[in-house]
Amino acid sequence: MKKIAMLLLLGAMSMTFNAAQAHGNTKPEHGGLIQIDGDMSLELVVGKDGAELYVLDDDDELPSADLSGKLTITSKGTKSEALLKPAGANKFEAKGVKIPSGSTVIAMVVLKDKTSKVSASFTTR
Repeated sequence: MKKIAMLLLLGAMSMTFNAAQAHGNTKPEHGGLIQIDGDMSLELVVGKDGAELYVLDDDDELPSADLSGKLTITSKGTKSEALLKPAGANKFEAKGVKIPSGSTVIAMVVLKDKTSKVSASFTTR
């Protein structure tokens, strides 16, 4: 009976691991926070001079030059927005934006077809 329970547990763990790996990278490549939306991975990096957002589609860089986006920041009941500007490869920048620790940041990216959107919500540390 113990062997059957162990096999069922291992099988369930294997399925969970495979499901987690099926939709993009969950490890930050730039020291930021990662969120997944379908096959897309968004990594938000908050710095003292602004924020960066990196976008991957099934672990492949999605060129930011073909995209547009914005950040919506909510901190202590105050909401603000910052435009994301393409900054080469799969990177966006929002220079000068201040994102205090504990803020909720919603990143929204409009894809190349101009109708599809990807979004993710982050809570900064």
